[in-house]
Amino acid sequence: MVSFHEALDSLLCHTPLSGVESCSLEMAAGRVLREKVVADRAYPAFDRVMMDGYALRFSDWQAGLRSFQVTGSAPAGRPRASLSSAAGTCLEVMTGAPCPEGADCIIPVEESRAGERGVVHFSDTANPEAGRSIHRCGSDAGAGEVLLEVGTLLGSREIGVAASCGAAWLQVSCLPRLAIIATGDELVAVHEIPAAHQIRQSNAHSLAAALTRADFPPATVAVLHDDAAAARPRLEAYLADHDFLVLTGAVSMGARDFVPSLLNDLGCNRLFHGVAHRPGKPAGAWLGPRGQLIFALPGNPVSALTGLHTFVLPSLLAASGVTPQPRRMVTLDDTRSQLPGFTRHLPVTLRADGRAEAAAIGNSGDFIGLLKSAGFVTLPPSGTSAVAFPFTAWL
Repeated sequence: MVSFHEALDSLLCHTPLSGVESCSLEMAAGRVLREKVVADRAYPAFDRVMMDGYALRFSDWQAGLRSFQVTGSAPAGRPRASLSSAAGTCLEVMTGAPCPEGADCIIPVEESRAGERGVVHFSDTANPEAGRSIHRCGSDAGAGEVLLEVGTLLGSREIGVAASCGAAWLQVSCLPRLAIIATGDELVAVHEIPAAHQIRQSNAHSLAAALTRADFPPATVAVLHDDAAAARPRLEAYLADHDFLVLTGAVSMGARDFVPSLLNDLGCNRLFHGVAHRPGKPAGAWLGPRGQLIFALPGNPVSALTGLHTFVLPSLLAASGVTPQPRRMVTLDDTRSQLPGFTRHLPVTLRADGRAEAAAIGNSGDFIGLLKSAGFVTLPPSGTSAVAFPFTAWL
């Protein structure tokens, strides 16, 4: 049995980086960037008006002028206009328009009053300043500046930046083919009425939902019975057609826990089997004949879902090449939950002040109790002093 951190380090060291493919911008949300996105011009590309109003020379205002002749307008989407050189003139401008040449001051329309013959009056309470409400050319980024680095996870902000740079197609990490496989003779389909000795299959659906929310939707969701001979050809087929396999159940030391021995018989190379963490002590990971990663998680629902968050998702993110982000740390009021010799993933609720409290749930089979928790904190073995602990939210 290895420590939790030894298991995770071994797993990440053996996680291969996925391939690269070209993806349209419209389909790139949730993907991981594998090329830099560079500003194709200055941003903004011109001195941009930031509010509807009037553009004028600040020197005219300083000279005491409060009434100005409106000589034209400068709407957004039109080439840059020029302000007349005559004193006391201004141009009506709209948000997003290029600031007129010769103007260095914008007074918002709310501080104006229309007069006769195209004259606009401004109150003495208006307080314009040179440069106010003008978004200066290149103030956000210069041409050629790297805006998105390799390893960036593409969300709404990143997609907007890429679009503004004209990146209609992006080089991103290939999505892995994932299989989620639940095991157990006691499992029946969700739509079936279970007998007294049976349960509806829930683990695979739960894990598939978490993976889909993490932008790794599984290609296959299946169930195997507790029969190694019958399971062998199906598992061989899954290995031939998938990059990652996640199995739940039949991974411990019982007489019908066939998964570890079957994986060994199929030529898979064990990275670890048995981890000093709870829940999920029997968890294991193997490398398949083609370098696939196979995760064997316990069948208890809390153990399976925790194993997905602690082992499977970190490996998938590493395979995608995503730049690691700092973990969220929370303080736990009662550190007596630490265990001697074991890392503990403790389901918690979060208080309004940001501190964590142990959630009132039962054992690792209490999947209904997980509804009372927001996620879990990872506690080191007892004897390790710490004030804050990494928090993982359930997906």
